[in-house]
Amino acid sequence: MTMTCYTDWKFISAGSYTKARGLLKYLEYREDRVNHVPRASGPGRWVDCGLGGSWQEILENAKVLQSDKVLLRALVIRPPQEQVAQLEQTDPGRWSQRRDLLEEVVHLVMDAEMERAGIRRPDGSSQPLDLPYSYVIHAPDDALGVESSHAHVIVPAMDRDRERPFNVYPKDVQHTREVAEREMERLFELSRVQDRQAEVDLWQEMDVLLVDRDIDFHGR
Repeated sequence: MTMTCYTDWKFISAGSYTKARGLLKYLEYREDRVNHVPRASGPGRWVDCGLGGSWQEILENAKVLQSDKVLLRALVIRPPQEQVAQLEQTDPGRWSQRRDLLEEVVHLVMDAEMERAGIRRPDGSSQPLDLPYSYVIHAPDDALGVESSHAHVIVPAMDRDRERPFNVYPKDVQHTREVAEREMERLFELSRVQDRQAEVDLWQEMDVLLVDRDIDFHGR
């Protein structure tokens, strides 16, 4: 079983305030296209890492930090939901911490993004980009009733002081995915789920091979 953490960067063009407002209100007031979140604007919906704690604050700050081409960027991080769901049986303690673990993944991914987009000095040292962001965790059930938790991260187009842009090129998307998968694997310890599933698959395969086989075992 291969562990896959879905990641995807999108952006909203500079000046597209109506489109950004629609996205941010959707993230704040819904878990998915169907389920409305009552009192979603209350404490704890957005995790404010410098960009704002409500859709209004996030939009206003993004306006100030927009570039000539980009108003804001949005990142989705979705763990492999089937494997995370198996933690409920294999590691109930870690399962109960799944939201906290996903939040930690978000912070580690964003730290890596700020390092990637930072300043490289001639002596080999670097200064990470000072990039504010905010995120929200959604955890709806899919059509099969399996929880599909994921994070939506909103970042501006420029750093906090409007000195450097935060760019995301195609090669950078792969970097984001690699970091997210590495940290997801480490924090959730999904390798144990993979190993257990491989063992189950092996025994099931052996059961199939032995069905209707007339094998006599003789002791000596």
